[in-house]
Formats: sequence, C-alpha cells, structure tokens
Amino acid sequence: MVQRKIGTVVHKELVSETLMRFRLRPEPDGRFPDYQAGQYIALRRDDCKLTRKRGVGPDGKPIFEPEVDPWGRQTIGPVTHSYSIASAPAETAEHGWLEFFVALEYGFHGLPGRLSEALFGMSPETSCEVTYYDRIAGTFTLSARAEEFECVLFVGTGTGVAPFVSMVKELHARGGGGDPRRYTLLHTNRTVAELGYHDALFEIEAAGRFDFMYVPTVSRPSEHAGVDKRIGQGRASNVLRHIFDLPTTEDDKLTNAVGDVAHMAAGLALERLVHPVLPGHLTASAIRDRVDPASTVLLTCGNPVSTADIKSTAARRQIRFELEEW
Repeated sequence: MVQRKIGTVVHKELVSETLMRFRLRPEPDGRFPDYQAGQYIALRRDDCKLTRKRGVGPDGKPIFEPEVDPWGRQTIGPVTHSYSIASAPAETAEHGWLEFFVALEYGFHGLPGRLSEALFGMSPETSCEVTYYDRIAGTFTLSARAEEFECVLFVGTGTGVAPFVSMVKELHARGGGGDPRRYTLLHTNRTVAELGYHDALFEIEAAGRFDFMYVPTVSRPSEHAGVDKRIGQGRASNVLRHIFDLPTTEDDKLTNAVGDVAHMAAGLALERLVHPVLPGHLTASAIRDRVDPASTVLLTCGNPVSTADIKSTAARRQIRFELEEW
C-alpha cells in the first residue's frame, strides 16, 4: 500500500504571479523513491479551498467554481494532485529534493482554489509542509516512449515543460552516456520570464554533452521587454506548423470558414495572431533536418488545445506522437 508522508518545501521561487518553482525534501531521515525522468508524484495539502467542476473552457481546461457550505462560505479540505517532476534523478540523488513547476489555477469566478493556491500560499510563518505519496509513477519516459527512435522532438507548453526539463538535465548529467539520438526541445510560454528554465537549457545546449537543440518562443511578446534574439515568438502549435511548412491554425480556419459569421471570427483571430518567428540563430530547415519523420517521435505535454493541434501536425507529417496524460 502506498504511504502518505510529510515533506518540507526548502526553496520556493515565484517565476511570475501565476508560476512557481519549488523544491520538496522528503520526511526527516527519508528519501524519495528512485524514478526516471518524465515521471510524476502525487502531492497533497489539507488546507485547500475546495471547488467543484463546472465544465470545460474553450481552452480545453476544466472550469471550477467554489464549493460552499450552507452559510455560503467556501469549504476547506484536502486536495491531492499529481505533478510531473522537473528535477533530474541525478539532482535528487545528489541533493535529496524534488523540484516542481506549478501554475496558479483560477476557477469560474476568477478566484484561486484547489491545491495550487495552497502551494502558492506556503510560507515559514504558516506551513511549508506538503504531503506526498511515497510512489513515483508514469510511463512518459524516454525508455518507454522513445527507445526505437533516432530523433526525439519535445514540445512543452506552460508548466508542461517540466518532464522535458527533467529529461534534458538527466541526459546532461550523464554526459550523453553514448546516446546517439538527436534531441530538440520546442518550449513556449507567455513571456520570457515564464519560460522558467531557459537559462539552464541554454547552458546545457552550449555545453554540448549530447546532441541537443533548444527552441524557445513566447506567445505574448512585449515590445517593452529587452529583445533576446535567442528567443522566438508564437504559440508552440503554430511554431511547429511553421517548422514543417504548414499554415497557422488561424490561416487554416479562415481558409475553411463556412458562412459570414465563421469567416468574420476567423478573420479577427488572424488579426490578433502572434505570427510564429523562430529564434534568430535558427531556421526551419535546420530544425527539419534534425527531425526526419520516419525516425522521429514527438513527445508533448501541456495545454490540451495546443496538444490537439500538435497531434494534428504530427499526423500530417507522419511523425509518431506521444502525449503525457494521466
């Protein structure tokens, strides 16, 4: 039977108002189970503002609303959720902790809730304890999903980059380990700061300990932010389409729109589109050269709407597609 144990958060860093990295140590004199990069563990807090699922939003994410008691107060109780591990097994072996990359979720009424709010609210003045289940699981690993392929294309959106960060850091720690495969990571978040791991990933790419290319982009570029030509722009799904010489989702919708209303909506979406632009030092052909469809597997994790479009692109280019889903 899987046991519940109490760990302690020893490092917490706000990447933005809605994104956080934190490190969790196991209970005193304990250790986390051995694991492979790409796996996940279940975490729990007992002081969560409880919610109930109301439906699913247009972005594919579930919509929650507060669960209230007879007096209209939001109820408090335990919530358990599984999170992909962002640290590499080599880091855990050396330091003892697990690292996580977590987003603050918002419900139907615009109020934070569930486990993420409790995690964001942790402090030494309140409590930095997090319950964890003493089992690390999941088959979203290189050995299970990429063993027979020569090329691996990771596509991570938002906090969905976490399993790929773990994989890349572990490959770097092993020095490639004689691994002849080519690894390419397309990594997208809203802003440069929210990429979260870009500095470390650039360093790993520059070290050259294994064949790795890093392709970061932002979906909400700011004209006031300093320009880093190593970072492109556009949603991951559209950047992937651009790499494989396909029209953007918005262009496709406009082309296939039937009726005036649909045509107008598609036109407005196209006007608001952040057009895909690769980092200044990369070209679409250079990336394509690394991902021969016949010998490539595409692994993706993140926003459900993006992953659906990424799956469609993989199918159009006859690339094996693998999705992280619990």
